[in-house]
Amino acid sequence: MIIESYFELILLLGGVLSFLLSMYLIFYPGNFFPNRILGALVFSWTITVFVFILHSTDFYLKHIHVYAVFDFFTLMFFPLMYLYLRNYLYRDIKKPHLQLFHFLPALFYLLVFMPFFIKSADAKLKMIQDGFPLWYTVSQTVFNVIIIIQGVIYTVFCLRTIHRFQYFRKKHLSKFQLSTLNWLRTFVFVNVILWVFGTTGAVLDILGIRLFIDLFKLFYAGLSLFTIILAIFTIKRPELFSESEDIINLVHINKASGLKSITNQNNQDFKVLSQFIVEQKPYLKNDLKMQDLVESTGITYKRISEVFNKNFNKSFYDVMNEYRLEEAKVLISKGFHREHTLSYLAEKAGFNSKTTFNRIFKKYTDQTPSDYIKNLEESAL
Repeated sequence: MIIESYFELILLLGGVLSFLLSMYLIFYPGNFFPNRILGALVFSWTITVFVFILHSTDFYLKHIHVYAVFDFFTLMFFPLMYLYLRNYLYRDIKKPHLQLFHFLPALFYLLVFMPFFIKSADAKLKMIQDGFPLWYTVSQTVFNVIIIIQGVIYTVFCLRTIHRFQYFRKKHLSKFQLSTLNWLRTFVFVNVILWVFGTTGAVLDILGIRLFIDLFKLFYAGLSLFTIILAIFTIKRPELFSESEDIINLVHINKASGLKSITNQNNQDFKVLSQFIVEQKPYLKNDLKMQDLVESTGITYKRISEVFNKNFNKSFYDVMNEYRLEEAKVLISKGFHREHTLSYLAEKAGFNSKTTFNRIFKKYTDQTPSDYIKNLEESAL
């Protein structure tokens, strides 16, 4: 294996430094999970850079069993980018194991190319020299298309997550936090730019078009530089949106002023939640959970729970059922029950079953829905 250019040497040094940074982010003491996701992202970028360098050497001729094995890391770029950003902004995501489904394309890649991976060294070498079979080239093309689609979908997810977080947090964010939110947005845009270089290079390569500049070199050089800048930024400011820093920013002088600030914070959260509930009507969702409000408003699970207990003075489900009850009354006043069953009316109001609908109706009105409708119609005569 011989490194034949200064560019490859610089890229190799950058890759080594990125690898060290990824290990730092993954194993650095502390319970800051987003940094570990970022470390995994930096590690996947590092492996891809190494693979690019090795393709220009005779490495694979001597270590044929490594060929194409690490290409699945490219299918992890955008999922890891999205999960890093999501976990960075929303610290108390419930059921984190469900996030693993984002990595199904990478797993599928390994399964599809397993027939190639288990071949003997001589068989692999012959395929490389004489040409790959149709199933191999078609599969590679399919996965290249999947990577392109990932870029589009996850970019939309990331920008929407940032926008929603900033929109609902509004005055909750300090100038320092807003600047970091802008940095996260820049992080997404830089990924998109790199994705454009890589995708354009791949498409031109398939079409057999040659440019005066190698887009793949730009892609991998930019990737190496950006991983270093990104990792350094995160090391300097690892706990920006953490619950502990939010409290520290609120409590400055003494316990009394701290309690007052926390109360103001709860009042702000209460206003945001009340506005969201009235305008967006999340209670119409039959299987609504508190985590849905977390993801929609950018307020942490702990704070939302405190708002319902202290400001509403009721549980989350009690408040949602009261809104559903009022929605059901509005539907009844419009005559919805004359054209549809009460079960369907309950569903449209957000109740997950007619039994719950009847119980809540009886609890707050001392009447069953049928009695309520009967009394309402009699009073209208």
